Amino acid sequence: MAKKVLIIILSGERDKGKAIMALNLANHMEPDTKVIFFGESEKLAASGDSEISGLVRQLQDRGTIPVACVNYAEKSGIGTKLRDLKFDLKPVSTVITDYLEQGYVPITF
Repeated sequence: MAKKVLIIILSGERDKGKAIMALNLANHMEPDTKVIFFGESEKLAASGDSEISGLVRQLQDRGTIPVACVNYAEKSGIGTKLRDLKFDLKPVSTVITDYLEQGYVPITF
């Protein structure tokens, strides 16, 4: 299995189960695993859902700081909430490109 894994979570409330699978996987991967929330998944992360919040905290306790798309977050009015939850807000297109150039293997949920 690839040691450098990039997990991209796109699933929102309607597909919450996919987001949970992604976070569970991330919590059982190598410490260098990267996690990006993009689009509807950002709203799910900001919603206060206890299951999602708990899995994100587990990631953070392991030293993985999830990234969320700053543009989507600001346009959706959830940027402050995600920052309060200790997400790193960045332009995701650049972040994904950088990780791919570093040899990370993407998995999307």
